[in-house]
Amino acid sequence: MTPEVTVTTSSRIELAAGKITPSGDSLQVELIQPGGSPPAVLITWPAAPSVTNTDPRGLATVAAAVVRVLAEAQARLTKIRRQQG
Repeated sequence: MTPEVTVTTSSRIELAAGKITPSGDSLQVELIQPGGSPPAVLITWPAAPSVTNTDPRGLATVAAAVVRVLAEAQARLTKIRRQQG
């Protein structure tokens, strides 16, 4: 008797992505819907540390960029959930 093999697929939907530092570091947020498992949100941060200047406005600009990307992702996720019922 041959054992059953379960094949699952995973879909990824980009919810938002954007540059968060002047040097080009970016943040990406995806909705992952694996077959047979609950959906999850994947947040991909820069692979290396991000550096900005010591001017408080520089740090505020990075923080605002991160918040913009996350807010866009949250809005898109809400829209997707409403469409799915």
